[in-house]
Amino acid sequence: MHLSVVVPAHDAEASVEAAIRSALRQTRPPDEIVVVDDGSTDATATVVRRIEGPVRLVSQAQGGPSAARNAGVAASAGEWLAFLDADDEWHPEKLEHQVRLAEGDIVLVATDWSRDAVRRPAPKTVPTTMLPTSKILLLNRFQTSTVLLRRDAFTAAGGFDSSLDGVEDWDMWLRASREGSVVKLDWPFVRYSDVATGYSKALDRVYRTGQTMLGRELGVPPSGAGRAVMAWHHLRFALAYGLASDRASARACLADLREAGLVAAVPEATARYVLPFLARRAARRLERRTGRGRGLAR
Repeated sequence: MHLSVVVPAHDAEASVEAAIRSALRQTRPPDEIVVVDDGSTDATATVVRRIEGPVRLVSQAQGGPSAARNAGVAASAGEWLAFLDADDEWHPEKLEHQVRLAEGDIVLVATDWSRDAVRRPAPKTVPTTMLPTSKILLLNRFQTSTVLLRRDAFTAAGGFDSSLDGVEDWDMWLRASREGSVVKLDWPFVRYSDVATGYSKALDRVYRTGQTMLGRELGVPPSGAGRAVMAWHHLRFALAYGLASDRASARACLADLREAGLVAAVPEATARYVLPFLARRAARRLERRTGRGRGLAR
């Protein structure tokens, strides 16, 4: 199996070396690492050029995360593609465990992540969860740096859609899931740098581009079970804005829900999606407070 790592980097001189070295230290090393300098104005390119190993630099004018990842894939040769953001790091055994699952009809292997680096060895047998398209439709289940994706699924999906930057990764996983099976390793193989100013953290962008993406998937207006899914999207972001103390935006989400004619779908969306979501959120908060969760993604 030929495996390529794609690293999009914009003004990442402070973190990109650690990210690349975490890929080079893998117990199953990648065959190549393609770093895309996406219009950096700092010394990102200089830092990358001094790293020895199968590391190649591609430079382009700033185009955003989708354009950078697409350029990295185009410049790579791997049958399998691993994505690594320039401010994240991998546990040394990540690729080894993922490659073990990359067979049969599997097209995507993801992992859990943590905000803190996990130093201990991974268990010999890591539990896994299979995720059908219907589950991925509800939430972005994976942080980008956790994903190993088969190239033919990436190609069939048409690459990352730059018009959806903010949810471009979620859109990719959703479309790729239609090409085969998706599995997640339930162990935190990635240290995720959860930056408050990160591209996907702008709620307005994610809410609006998420609406566009779901509209493509479910139809406008949605029908059948899609009505509850779209109602869930509006309700989820109303909750997110409320937690951010942005009441005006929360009310705007609910106004969008009413305008879309989805009020009748609210009871189903609340029972099927909102209440389980809040229960999981409460459980994660409890884990973190008692020191058991260490920021583990689920």
